[in-house]
Amino acid sequence: MKIGLLLPLNISIAPYLKIYTKLLDQMENVKYDILYPDKKGFKEPAKYVFDVRTEDRVGNLNKMIYYYRFSRFLKKAIKKEKYDKLIVFGQQVAVFLCDFLSKEYKGRFIMDYRDLGLDQRFKSAFKKILDSCEHIVISSPGFKKYLPERDDYVLSHNFDIDILKQALCDRRDEPYQLTRQNGKITVLTIGSIRDYAQNSAVIESLGNNEKFHLVFAGQGYAVSDLEKFASDRHFSNIVFTGFYKKSEEPDIIKNSTYLNIFYPRKATHETAISNRFYNSLFFRKPMITTTGTIQGDLTEKYGLGITIADTSNLKEKLQQYFDSFDSVAFEQQRNHLLNEFKNDYDFFEKTIKDFATC
Repeated sequence: MKIGLLLPLNISIAPYLKIYTKLLDQMENVKYDILYPDKKGFKEPAKYVFDVRTEDRVGNLNKMIYYYRFSRFLKKAIKKEKYDKLIVFGQQVAVFLCDFLSKEYKGRFIMDYRDLGLDQRFKSAFKKILDSCEHIVISSPGFKKYLPERDDYVLSHNFDIDILKQALCDRRDEPYQLTRQNGKITVLTIGSIRDYAQNSAVIESLGNNEKFHLVFAGQGYAVSDLEKFASDRHFSNIVFTGFYKKSEEPDIIKNSTYLNIFYPRKATHETAISNRFYNSLFFRKPMITTTGTIQGDLTEKYGLGITIADTSNLKEKLQQYFDSFDSVAFEQQRNHLLNEFKNDYDFFEKTIKDFATC
């Protein structure tokens, strides 16, 4: 079996690719090639590289032209290699390959879907893709709200299964307390920091409160504006630590009390499950999520933190949750959700193995 893996971006910023290759590497008589566009100019090795750079923040028309050109590159490579099957990551690739996939690979490709995008603009073309593929893989049940109604979606969460298994094995039988730094409740925002309005509201709510310490770890286009916002108001309990190595992430998270996942209420944010959400579970950190989103719904259902529509009374809600924290109940609910995610992975694994051997 020879499989082509079609990525819409650089390998190093597509961590979900490893979820597939980890399984395919274990299978005898299965070979695969990675085909991707080198948008960042990283020169990452692969069988086929579309060696054309572009910026993430270019206009929609330029993005469409870029992916149209990439789709022509892909068709030539696919025809040359004559892959038995394909795994198509991202609606950017799928929309421009719609006719080719539905004609040449009908019933012989997986559509892997991890964010909203061109599919919402080209709904008929994307529906044709979904009707033509062998399996439809989504990374969050929240996407079902914006996709055609059907009962055969396969869930593939954005985590390393070995980390999830470690989290399930790491059971706490004795009661424990939430972490504090120097006696203060620490609210951590980690990763890509892009939402100015929500994060500035959190800063405004907790700034210069002696009970709280705010840490922003990571980079993003909102960081400089947030730093200025905090500086202009002379908030002294906020630090911006900037870039960190992935290997440093566990220690940064372990020192926090809460993980901040307060995102805006818009389709792209309310449907996805973020890395911060999984890290909250893995590291036993209650989270701050947005009411009415998939992350907020899961937080409420399992009692894994607080959900908010805005930051009014945020400090009171955080203090109340901290004071009434029940580690036994938290542990039970955390393990329950982790086991649900493990079941999702097991079904995904079976799906991929069947796909690659039949």
